[in-house]
Amino acid sequence: MTTTSQPLTYNDDFVTTTVFFGEVTKHILSKNFKGGNVTNVFGKTMLDFSQADINGSVVIYITQFCGEVIIHVPEDWRVVTNILNIFAVADDKRRTTPNMDNGKVLVLKGTGVFANLVTIPR
Repeated sequence: MTTTSQPLTYNDDFVTTTVFFGEVTKHILSKNFKGGNVTNVFGKTMLDFSQADINGSVVIYITQFCGEVIIHVPEDWRVVTNILNIFAVADDKRRTTPNMDNGKVLVLKGTGVFANLVTIPR
């Protein structure tokens, strides 16, 4: 079981998580974040980008089965979701703001089966 009781803080430009029957929370601090990979099988991953920054478009590849991914996204980032959902949900809970046209784009690609993907404001 992969479980963390304390949130992990990362200053790396890439993030990778693999969770089977567990949960992980990562706070990303990179000011030049470049992307990552998330894999969940009966697991939960929370990524917090509230103190991170990106330049241009970055891609996070997400593969999950019976899992959940929650991503805290700064309000000036635009989120593009390209997820194949099979009995799954991908939902951007943030409000659209004019400053989302600054060129910062977080692209979420992958597959969700019996899964939930949510982006929320931070």
